Amino acid sequence: MSLSTIAYDLSGISSSSFYLSTIQVDVSGNIPNLSTVVNDLSGVTNPGFIYNMATPDLSGGNVSNILSIDDLLNSHEAVSAKESTDRNAVVSFTTLSMESLKPTLYRWAGAGFPGGYIVATLNLSPPAMCSDGVSRALTFYFEWLLATPIATWLQGLEALTKGMLFTFSHDGANTITLHVSRA
Repeated sequence: MSLSTIAYDLSGISSSSFYLSTIQVDVSGNIPNLSTVVNDLSGVTNPGFIYNMATPDLSGGNVSNILSIDDLLNSHEAVSAKESTDRNAVVSFTTLSMESLKPTLYRWAGAGFPGGYIVATLNLSPPAMCSDGVSRALTFYFEWLLATPIATWLQGLEALTKGMLFTFSHDGANTITLHVSRA
């Protein structure tokens, strides 16, 4: 890792007591912490005095590059695009019509109406941080995309059927499963 020097021209300072605070970074990578050093410059009388400070070069090595507006926009755009795709998948998964449900429900009936029968599954991978700056686990991400509580969605399915109870399960990572049982 390289170091660069920043020079501060303090010749215009008229205060009788002046302290300069700098942050020191261990660029060797051996110490992960930062420290602050306060330098008392009140005794400096040379009007042309220039104080030099070594700072880490942030352009490479183990130190991350500086975050730019473009980085934020690209990241936000990528997350927004993913959320849009995921939202479309959630809408498709949750707006099942009776015609689309019938084949699965007929198979359920043919199997003797086992409890917790799988109607459909949806795979979602929540981003580390949503476009609104909130980190959400799978079910909270699903509800956020759905824009309604899961219970409301399930009650809506039950309103379209008679004698059936709809539930959901999830694996905690990326799969949500819709189930049906006899009521």
